[in-house]
Amino acid sequence: MVPFLVISVVYQDGVSPAWKWVPFAIFLVASVTDAVDGYLARVRSEQTALGSFLDPFADKLLLVSALLAGQFSSSFPHKVAPWVLIVIVSREILIVSGLVIFYFSRQEIKIEPSMIGKCTTVIQMITAGALLARFEWVEWAAYLAALLTVISGLG
Repeated sequence: MVPFLVISVVYQDGVSPAWKWVPFAIFLVASVTDAVDGYLARVRSEQTALGSFLDPFADKLLLVSALLAGQFSSSFPHKVAPWVLIVIVSREILIVSGLVIFYFSRQEIKIEPSMIGKCTTVIQMITAGALLARFEWVEWAAYLAALLTVISGLG
């Protein structure tokens, strides 16, 4: 759904009442279906090694795409502070890079996210959703996301 999200951000004008909610709706559907998919895989014990790599990678791709597309589109009136964007995107790039390096050096990946990592991802997703929904409080959510991003990066 990431390409559709980016296309909806790039090609919408921010004025048409119904169309201005399309990017947020796509982001919301992608986020909810990802969460449901992960939950079902856990409760049914249907987790796979590939899925344990692709799921967080897809989360990060969705998050970074939403933040960058919304941030650089002139249709969105409320923005995230650039330093916050750098902190969040840098952490996501480091995590994915680390996973790839770990995989090639050990030929396996076992991902066990921490509670702070999960909370960080949720707050980051809320921030991206707030940006796409044009909520005025997006900047405050972004500050909390940056704080949790730093804390989870240190742990």
